Amino acid sequence: MINRKNKKIGDEYLEYRLLVDQQDPKSIRLERSLLKHILTWCDETEFCDAPKHTELFRDYAIRQTKASGGPLSQNHKKKLIETGKHLFSWLSIHKTGYRLITPAWLATFKYKSVPALNSAKKSVSEEEIIFLSKLPARNLLEQRIRAGVCLLYLSGARIDAFVTLPLKAIKITELKVQQFPSLGVRTKNKKSATTFLIELDHILQVVQEWDHLVRSELHPTSFWFAPFSPKTGGFDIDATTVGEHRATIFRKNLKNWLKKNEVIEGFSPHDFRRGHANFLFDRAVNIGDILAAQENLMHDSLTTTEKYARQREDQTRQHIKDMSHREISSFPKDNLSGPQLDVLIQEIQSLKQLLMNQS
Repeated sequence: MINRKNKKIGDEYLEYRLLVDQQDPKSIRLERSLLKHILTWCDETEFCDAPKHTELFRDYAIRQTKASGGPLSQNHKKKLIETGKHLFSWLSIHKTGYRLITPAWLATFKYKSVPALNSAKKSVSEEEIIFLSKLPARNLLEQRIRAGVCLLYLSGARIDAFVTLPLKAIKITELKVQQFPSLGVRTKNKKSATTFLIELDHILQVVQEWDHLVRSELHPTSFWFAPFSPKTGGFDIDATTVGEHRATIFRKNLKNWLKKNEVIEGFSPHDFRRGHANFLFDRAVNIGDILAAQENLMHDSLTTTEKYARQREDQTRQHIKDMSHREISSFPKDNLSGPQLDVLIQEIQSLKQLLMNQS
């Protein structure tokens, strides 16, 4: 049974998250599904008496499974527990009668993840995007998806933002993309930022060809990932909006195009975003480079960026191999007061201060 009062409070909480915290509607839909677990855990017990529950919510969340019977992902469990903590923290601040919700009880809402045997996530490499850029585009649809994956890689944009980018938001000659909700771009949590393209001429050429084509036929407010007319098969020049599931069209087009070209390795839109991140991280030499990557990925914290930056197994192996054959004297110990060391110390201090501010 679900307590009706809890359900009403839960709806009020989600409305607060949407209107006051200005969370993205997609995030609210996810929180609503997670909230169902919290309501089920409470059963008929009101939220104000939840600390009296004999089972910790953390333990309840850990043993939950999918509808198919399989285990929930670690990330899903973590989000579930974090949602519970945020809800009860909100209640203790904004509602009266919740004295049982103490900092000590809220501290039980934590999830200790177990490191996966293979935590490396799929990422499109530079060699792979070059290969994809050279695949044939036999018609307008295939030309669109080929240019699309190239721009995804060069921009690092999230798929929901990418498929809603109007032509006027993309400045190819300036290597600039204006991811502004005011232009109709669906960014995560309605964040606004100007981001920049990686300058890879052989990939950029595919993007430029498509860009020239759509601009020659469509209005600046039309979409770069241009909708097609079901009647003519060409561009839909009257399309001024796209549906909520526009990203699904991209995924289907990508899957069919790869299959048609007998590409066994499948890719998701987010794999191109990770590819963008890893391209930058592989070439980063200082904290300024990492911070630039963070800004371009529109991450709120360096911690999130760091998850993208974790070295892949082959990179780690090569670094260890290189260090195994490196002489100790290769470190500039005789030049401790040199300008390079001063810069290094300054960068380390800047990074420490940044992490302290964001903790």
